[in-house]
Amino acid sequence: MIIFKKISWSNFLSTGDVPTTVFFDRSPTTLIIGENGSGKSTILDALTFVLFGKAFRNINKSQLVNTINEKGLLVTIEFSIGNKNFTVRRGVKPNIFEVLQDGKMIDQLANNRDYQEYLEKVILKLNYKSFTQIVVLGSSTFEPFMQLKQSDRRTIVEDLLDIQIFSSMNSLLKVKNSELKTTISDNEHKRELNVYKTKMQKNYIERLTEDNQLDILKKQTDVSTFEDQKTLAIESLTTYHNEIQSLSDKLITEDKVQTKKSEFSNLQNQIEVKLKQDQKEVKFYEKNSTCSTCKQHIDDEFKKEKINSLSTNIEEKEQGLGKITTEIEQLKIQIEEFRDIGKQISEKNSQLAATKSKIEALDNNIDRAKKDIDELKNKKELDNSELNVLQLLESELIELEKDYEEQCNTKQLYGYAHELLRDSGIKTKIIRQYVPIINKYVNKYLNELEFLINFSIDENFNETIRSQYRDEFSYSSFSEGEKMRIDLALLFTWRMVAKLKNSVNTNLLILDEVFDSSLDADGTEAFLKILNSLDEKTNVFVISHKGEILYDKFRSTIKFIKEKQFSKIEVM
Repeated sequence: MIIFKKISWSNFLSTGDVPTTVFFDRSPTTLIIGENGSGKSTILDALTFVLFGKAFRNINKSQLVNTINEKGLLVTIEFSIGNKNFTVRRGVKPNIFEVLQDGKMIDQLANNRDYQEYLEKVILKLNYKSFTQIVVLGSSTFEPFMQLKQSDRRTIVEDLLDIQIFSSMNSLLKVKNSELKTTISDNEHKRELNVYKTKMQKNYIERLTEDNQLDILKKQTDVSTFEDQKTLAIESLTTYHNEIQSLSDKLITEDKVQTKKSEFSNLQNQIEVKLKQDQKEVKFYEKNSTCSTCKQHIDDEFKKEKINSLSTNIEEKEQGLGKITTEIEQLKIQIEEFRDIGKQISEKNSQLAATKSKIEALDNNIDRAKKDIDELKNKKELDNSELNVLQLLESELIELEKDYEEQCNTKQLYGYAHELLRDSGIKTKIIRQYVPIINKYVNKYLNELEFLINFSIDENFNETIRSQYRDEFSYSSFSEGEKMRIDLALLFTWRMVAKLKNSVNTNLLILDEVFDSSLDADGTEAFLKILNSLDEKTNVFVISHKGEILYDKFRSTIKFIKEKQFSKIEVM
């Protein structure tokens, strides 16, 4: 049960800086009086504003701020539910919206809309429309139950019977079902993708196996090629060895030829020296007749003989020198040939070294290829990593299939739950049980209000109204006073149902100008009897212009007055 304790407001409509405070729980019945424009209905606007963020009357939020002070609007209400005490503060200029439980601020949610929803659904467990049907009956913007749309009628009754939870559950179920559809769709996509990946992995594994066999065959071919190349290289190596040996054999006589050439060169030099001497001597005899040393005359015969002898020697020496020169030239040719042989041997040695290196490289290639063949032969059909990938994909598919089955089962359960939670399901069954009780209390209060009609609503909240003569009427066909009696009967019925369910049961009841227009004297008297019959936990506030008539009918009176353009109250 919600026990409203007090409300306080400042800079609200005609109220100024000085806060106005009204205690809700101090008197069973309270009359609120005052002249027109004194601010009597402010209490209704302040009450709905602090709880729901909007005035009871059709007033914009910006218009609620006192026009003189133009800022600092603040409304505070205190109430308790069970053993928990709550305070709600709401203001404009600056904007304030705070909810406290046992003196501690309840954490603000993502935005004010969510915060308001938390206040209505979790704490109060009633919305604005339900509040105005149970707590407030006004003459201005109040919309009676009978004038509400069928959906709004259902919402109010569901709040009273505390079965809105089923609507919330159904809304949540719709969200869950939508999420589940997305999940199932994602699952189907994942399964299709998994099947494709599994197929590709199997193909990849088969290709790896084939590639493995091809690699072995290629390596075997490489070994054969390398061995053939090695055989040819060994043959070339033997050839190079033989050629080098043959060329080396030719070089054995090189020293002898060099020695011989040196001897011939020395002999050539000696002959040339003697030849020059002979030639010089011949020239001397041919030109001179006197000895250069002794100065004696040289005989012509001697000279002739000497010249002939020297000429013969010169001729012999020239012939010998020619033979020696020829021999030296031949020896030079031999020496040049030996040099060519040396170059050939050097080239053959290079070729021999290169062939040895090639054979060594071929041996390495053969060993490496044979090792690769052994590894490939010893290797499994494929790497374990690729097998693991395939196993993971297959395991994932099993899990996806399992999840899909569970999701389909859940979807089926959601379907069953939706049938139960829809308006025509469990809620209607509960409402159907309370319809006779609702009709019983409505007619009880109509009787106490001396309005002798038979009123009933069905599970779809369609009314049937009959007179005592069984004539059938509609709500709209009655006078305003008769409509007021029906509205009052429904108001007290809803409060009684709330009390029975202990759902949105509350101590507070505010009636705005109920006695001022529509109710006649008999209706007023009957209504006062109902008010006085309410239990002690009910606190009734009646706003009226008929203070002089009703003053003695109430335990306490609050008078609103205007003073220096500001509204204030006097407790009488």
